[in-house]
Amino acid sequence: MGYRVELVPIRLDPHVRGLTVPSRSPRQSTSFLTAHLARDAAAASPPAMSSSVSVAAEWDLLSDRFYRRITVYSPLPWSPPSAAAASSSSTSGGGGGGGGSGGVLGRLDLSTHIVAAAPFGGPIAAVRDDSKIVQLHSEPSRRRLLLYSSSGHPIASSPWPPQLPRLHSLAFSSSLNLVALLSDGSLLRFRLPDLKPNPSPTPVPLLPTSSGGVADAAFWGGGVAVLTEDNRVVVTTDIDAADPHPREFADPCVGQDEQVLCMAVVEPQFVMSGSPEVLLAVGDRVLAVDEDDVQTLGLELEIGPVQKMAVSPNGKLLAAFAHDGRLLVIPTDFSKIIFEYECDSALPPDQIAWCGLDSVLLYWSEALLMVGPNGDPVLYNYDEPIKLIPECDGVRILSNSNMEFLHRVPDSTTSIFGIGSMSPAALLYDARDHYDKQSAKAYDNYQLISSSLPEAIEACIDAAGHEFDISRQHALLRAATYGLAFCSQFPHERFQEMCKTLRVLNAVRDPQIGMPLTIQQYKLLTAPVLIGRLINANQHLLALRISEYLNLNPEVVIMHWACEKITASAAIPDTVLLEGLLDKLRLCKGISYAAVAAHADNSGRRKLAAMLIPLLLSIDEQDKALSKAIESGDTDLVYLVLFHIWQKVAVEKSAPLDFFGVINARPLARDLFMAYARHSKHEALKDFFLSTGRLQDAAFLLLKESRELERNPMASKGSPLHGPQVRLIEQAHRLFAETKEHVFESKASEEHAKLLRSQHELEVSTKQAIFVGSSVSDTIKTCIAMGNERAALKVKSEFKVPDKRWYWLKSCALATVGNWDALEKFSKERRPPGGYKPFVEACIDAGQKTEALKHMHGSRWQRKLQKQLHRSKIINQTHGGGHIHRSNGCLP
Repeated sequence: MGYRVELVPIRLDPHVRGLTVPSRSPRQSTSFLTAHLARDAAAASPPAMSSSVSVAAEWDLLSDRFYRRITVYSPLPWSPPSAAAASSSSTSGGGGGGGGSGGVLGRLDLSTHIVAAAPFGGPIAAVRDDSKIVQLHSEPSRRRLLLYSSSGHPIASSPWPPQLPRLHSLAFSSSLNLVALLSDGSLLRFRLPDLKPNPSPTPVPLLPTSSGGVADAAFWGGGVAVLTEDNRVVVTTDIDAADPHPREFADPCVGQDEQVLCMAVVEPQFVMSGSPEVLLAVGDRVLAVDEDDVQTLGLELEIGPVQKMAVSPNGKLLAAFAHDGRLLVIPTDFSKIIFEYECDSALPPDQIAWCGLDSVLLYWSEALLMVGPNGDPVLYNYDEPIKLIPECDGVRILSNSNMEFLHRVPDSTTSIFGIGSMSPAALLYDARDHYDKQSAKAYDNYQLISSSLPEAIEACIDAAGHEFDISRQHALLRAATYGLAFCSQFPHERFQEMCKTLRVLNAVRDPQIGMPLTIQQYKLLTAPVLIGRLINANQHLLALRISEYLNLNPEVVIMHWACEKITASAAIPDTVLLEGLLDKLRLCKGISYAAVAAHADNSGRRKLAAMLIPLLLSIDEQDKALSKAIESGDTDLVYLVLFHIWQKVAVEKSAPLDFFGVINARPLARDLFMAYARHSKHEALKDFFLSTGRLQDAAFLLLKESRELERNPMASKGSPLHGPQVRLIEQAHRLFAETKEHVFESKASEEHAKLLRSQHELEVSTKQAIFVGSSVSDTIKTCIAMGNERAALKVKSEFKVPDKRWYWLKSCALATVGNWDALEKFSKERRPPGGYKPFVEACIDAGQKTEALKHMHGSRWQRKLQKQLHRSKIINQTHGGGHIHRSNGCLP
């Protein structure tokens, strides 16, 4: 009747670290759920319903709220990775419900280690505290950095770098990098999961050398606040950056006889200025320190010296333990005391943490006290050290043997399992129990809640989402399906969504994975971020299965796996490795072969990279191949793709416009193509310029080609090369004419082409190759010297040579060939526009002073010229024969 609940587990082989396809054989089909809820088993023997009394008996009442402490993993199989590997052959491992401890060679002692745990069910890092004297059993004397999952399974181990200052504290950044703060105020970052120093093994200094070192520190997701020995505050808000840019905050002005008792940080997202605010407890006051100011808080409240502080997850409240044993909860602006509680001990607790937003945890040795706003506190006893790991909806409690989760019981769970509860959800849960027992009371319960059936179904579904116990999840979902059979208006997608969510949560909670996420943490983290965390932990197969199950793009998973496979397979030949990569890369059609090839190239496997890129080209994915090759940043790969596409265009004899459009939209490909084409494929480059509207670039390219033809010795001898040269210049002229910014280039190209044509005609008519390549002036002089004044006048007319220059050119040409009669006749034709100076200088340059004198006597103009020449001679003698310099038409 109705729905049948079957939380089919997400399957994979837990012994394979890489991305492998699981076998369908029953022997190798291993579940990542601790219980397999199969349909046949459920039908044959339905799970027994836990009574409300037995469930509620696990809860603790704090004021009007119930809290429960769930044992997530027990016992924890602490052991170094090497020890775990050595014992794997003789032990059964730590699978199943909690990971058996048989064969474990050692256990992590929290009291002798500096420990950090990442939020959202993240891993645990530990380094032996060298400030404490410990007894070594089978452990090596050299310290190691250890990384475990939350279930205690070893992930990685690395020797602690030698000759470093003493370790002050460990923390995880929001991007899951492990950060070590050393006593001198420097940061050392480690990449997960291999614990390699990132980006370099050299610590990054945060404090000035005169600070004296670290007195205290407070981390948050993106940064750290450091209190120095000389009571200064240094803050960095990006501990993941290569250069964290530490900033020194305002001086808190702590006196020499005063001591900072404790510190806390209000994270930047909770401060109006967007900058973190550091709270320092000094004497009877609390100082709020930021970049520009220091405020004194709490004097009017008379709270006394504060020994411990903790800011609530929403940044609005502060839990403070005073010197007289009072626990105070006050707003972070210290406007009032919300509530206080008198503890039995005045000794400050070792740890203080918020459990959600409704209670505060205080831990002393062997005692954990939970205090709420009203009512009696709850005391938990521990006979071993513990570590409090605050989460958004509770606190993880890590001990030497167990991982527990303490949180407030959700309202939906309270309404179902609360003692004596008669809520619709409780009656629906009881109705399903009676239905499984084939009792008529099931219908009686339905009659009582028929009007409230939708809210009862929602409560059962919501309660199932907050459960860690799979059998209880199953029971609650079965109760919801019983109600769904009578309630057609309830959205069935809500039930299906919860089943999907629980499958994912149960898979990552498995001890082999060790991520005890709650449903609230999962919603805040989001599925894509969870997949990113799984692949960073080398859990690629589970990440792939979840991606496929949630209809997410698996490309990021396969890409990361392929890169990690290349990195870890240095001894495997390229051809063998390529076959293994292709088996998985083909699972995703949009995979970036170029990015994988780039990673192979960066890893020193250039042959493998060259084998990968052509795969995209072979499946006719040229555009994508080009994009991925550009993303890789490898110019060789880009050239490989460009040559392939260009060759395909040439073979198919198709228009290259599509190719030009593709590369024009990609600056790197465009620049590489232009650099190559400038040396060997001018025609292709010219077509590219014309197709993309870069007319001036095409024109300059045409001029360059014309110059190359001009340098050819055959171009100036009336050969066929002369015609193409002129045509190139004329084409450049037409292209320049279409742009308003290149008027000069257009006019110059036009006149150059006209001159070359005129010179070519002169060479043909005179049968002498002496004109092409010369200037207009030289062309006119050559024509006159050859006695072809008609051709000279034609050139003068075509190029609009001024009369003044014409007289200079003709007199010079006639003097050069010694035709003095023609020169004298020319001087007497009419009055020269610039005087007789050209005739005189032409004769003098030819060494004919007598001929020069003919032009220095006679008319008034000749006498004037004689005076000018005489004055010039005197000035030249005065200045030692140097040149006469003119400035604005005046002699100096």
